Amino acid sequence: MNIKTFQTDSIAGLHREWSNHTTDGFSPVAAIVFASVSLPLQEVCAFFEERSVRVFGASTCGEFLYDDRVQVISDGAMVCLLLDLKPGTFGIKMFGGADITSRDLGKQSGAWAGQQFADPLILVMASGLNTDGEQLVRGIQEVLGEQAILFGGLAGDDARFVQPVVFTEQGLDPKGSIVMVFDGSHYRLEGIATSGWVSIGADKVVTSSEGNIVYTIDNEPALDVYREYLNIREEELPEIGVEYPLLLKKKGMRDVLRAVTNVDREKKALIFAGSVPAGSVVTFSSSPGFEIIETTVAEVASFHEIHRDADILILFSCMARHNALGPTISEEISDAWKRWNRPLIGFFTYGEIGSHPNESCDFHNETFTMVALKELD
Repeated sequence: MNIKTFQTDSIAGLHREWSNHTTDGFSPVAAIVFASVSLPLQEVCAFFEERSVRVFGASTCGEFLYDDRVQVISDGAMVCLLLDLKPGTFGIKMFGGADITSRDLGKQSGAWAGQQFADPLILVMASGLNTDGEQLVRGIQEVLGEQAILFGGLAGDDARFVQPVVFTEQGLDPKGSIVMVFDGSHYRLEGIATSGWVSIGADKVVTSSEGNIVYTIDNEPALDVYREYLNIREEELPEIGVEYPLLLKKKGMRDVLRAVTNVDREKKALIFAGSVPAGSVVTFSSSPGFEIIETTVAEVASFHEIHRDADILILFSCMARHNALGPTISEEISDAWKRWNRPLIGFFTYGEIGSHPNESCDFHNETFTMVALKELD
């Protein structure tokens, strides 16, 4: 697998970096692109379409790239990983989600991936502030089974909470999903999802909800519960709600976190990145500070002991981790890069899709979700 990477903050820089990386005969067929909505993303798409390069792309809340040349965490920029992959061993497709449910969007995405290869390995991203990440995952699993190899994240928009997008070389979609699938007979895709967030306060019960929209908690309007419990102004949501997600207690399963991504002020309802069923037992949660770095480093070290080989690392990290840790977030990113010493590309998300080793995939918030892609000999 031939790989080249770069970071830039302009279209002029994109042209320049492309020229610098292709003068030696390198001819990429695919690109993983994570970029700020402050850039002219339609022009980015057109650039790659003119060069017949397939793109797996999403807008961000900050992006990062670590390799032998550069280690950078940026805002308002773009990171790119160029790939020269064997023809017929991968595919990329975008699916519109404007008029269908998140579960149906997942079913379409999974059905297509399953049609491409007998053993599909899937990266998936979705846009849209109302996208239910859990239902997207469940739709894919409904088609491919609970043990489907699946990782990804929800696009961001620089924490504006207005219109994140996913994109290919053919254009943008503010409500769709994008899938990059690899042939499992030619590649290995393995990953880890770890958080470190801790619960705070007493258990509460979600008393009225529909999918990822929560209307009441303990029979009180959800917006009022958040506002009063966190002692914040209503206008501070959804931004601050990302830092204080609900910890959703699942019977017989690992607990997951659900962050606020939108607000229905008229109905005093909160819209979360993933489903929160009525009757769910929840607590508020928060970051314990720098301890979450220690948790991440320890779990990544254990993962590395088992999965030492990788050609590239792709990281989907929640924007709340960046907010909570500030510049020190570079410690957990650089630790992963140094262990494998392979190019690491990623962005800060509105939600993450992945699994702990030997567990089925789930939808998360506040996690460090990393995948290692390896081309088989």
